[in-house]
Amino acid sequence: MDRQDLNTLRSIDELSAYQRSVRSRISELHVTHAGLPFPDEARTEFAELTEINKEIEARLTELRARERYIASMATQERAVESPQSAGFSSPSWRTSRNEADIYDLSSIRMDWSNPERTALEFRDRALRAVEITSFPLADQRMYGGFSTDDVRSHVEKLLRNKDDAEGHIARRILTTGNPLYRAAFGKSLLNKPLSSEEQRALAVGTGSAGGFAVPYQLDPTIIPTSNLSVNPFRAISRVDTIPGNEWRGVTSSGVTASYAAEATEASDNSPTLAQPSMLMVRAQCFVPAAIEITQDWGALLSELAALIQDAKDDIEATKFTSGNGTNEPFGLLTGATTTVTAGGSGAFAVADLYKTEEALGPRFRPRASWVANRFTYNKTRQFDTSGGASLWTQYPAPLQVGLANGAPRMANIGIPLIGYPAYEDSAMVAALTTGSKIATLGDFRYYLIVDRVGMDMELIPHLFGPSNRYPTGQRGYYAYWRNNGKVLDANAFRVLVTG
Repeated sequence: MDRQDLNTLRSIDELSAYQRSVRSRISELHVTHAGLPFPDEARTEFAELTEINKEIEARLTELRARERYIASMATQERAVESPQSAGFSSPSWRTSRNEADIYDLSSIRMDWSNPERTALEFRDRALRAVEITSFPLADQRMYGGFSTDDVRSHVEKLLRNKDDAEGHIARRILTTGNPLYRAAFGKSLLNKPLSSEEQRALAVGTGSAGGFAVPYQLDPTIIPTSNLSVNPFRAISRVDTIPGNEWRGVTSSGVTASYAAEATEASDNSPTLAQPSMLMVRAQCFVPAAIEITQDWGALLSELAALIQDAKDDIEATKFTSGNGTNEPFGLLTGATTTVTAGGSGAFAVADLYKTEEALGPRFRPRASWVANRFTYNKTRQFDTSGGASLWTQYPAPLQVGLANGAPRMANIGIPLIGYPAYEDSAMVAALTTGSKIATLGDFRYYLIVDRVGMDMELIPHLFGPSNRYPTGQRGYYAYWRNNGKVLDANAFRVLVTG
């Protein structure tokens, strides 16, 4: 990575771009020496880059604060720059406002002539809110291995890179992260009376259909959560987050390069571009609970969020694997249409694994991973009865990018299979019958998962029995969210099928 003099980077965009390069190199060093102490040269570089990253972050904080200050001066009738402003390094609300003031949206000046300026204020406040917020499921180790720092880094990345010009993600964080809103949301789930302030706070987060927005600290469409032993897709696939209803992208089969004689006309090497798109589809979960539980269960909100997350993982494991794309995601096996047939009838052998690898294009191999049911991996282990089949190799696996902050994550099987990380997918077939799709090898950057920000929940105050329609003494919690998944390039995958 080329080192740059920070004094030559005179804008927020230039500093941010350089910071991304620095952080990428830091992650690369960590991955290259995963599980091992740094050699002296790498240790020195890692320390230097860490200090550079801290210095860039400090400069960005000051420059953004100065921009906000100058912008606020422009709205005053008589803007006079005081001598003390030269030492201004942070916006006043960072040090003088308490937590409630951060969430007070009425104090944000709405600039209709420049909505980006208003969105910037929403984002800055949301970033401050993330800094001081605790995340219950991370603290209880219920996020599938993601720490509080992982969660904060992920949400900050959403705010900086994925929010739209109106700041919808930032507004949702400020609305649902408000302590008054969180208290009101919890009381509503327990059907308890609300104060007038709590009623006003809850009304801000009420959707047009009547559902209450889940506090973002527990919202799996914002917070990274995954049970990797069931659903590996979010750990290895490309994951995007949008505030709207439709995702649009651009894909290409690649540019072809060529050599030419001196002073000859260049050939047309233009790629064929495509524009895949996905509409978000609704998923849902209904949890009945006895009234006695809601009276006695003080930790209802966080426990309910964990239960819904487990259900979300289960349905996504199934649909991201084999969904047909009609009112549900396009599954991996639906979009990965290129198959490799094993030599045996209702069986497979060592040679079939190597045949699958050889069928995958070279450009996809460096970041490829296996996905299969534990049943298939156990059958594969039994090939190596004397330790000589060279199936389960011990050398480091290729780089795998985690979805929280770019940090590498180990494959959940533990060791590579013929040199590729191996992940368990409980929704893959667990049988050896003719035509069974038993394993997939591919580059999962070409399987895209898109989340629409926001999970909503509604309380059904009373549930009724099927006979006389009398109350059963239960309440119901109905949660719903929207997302989708799709294979962007079928060539990036090969599916092993039994003969």
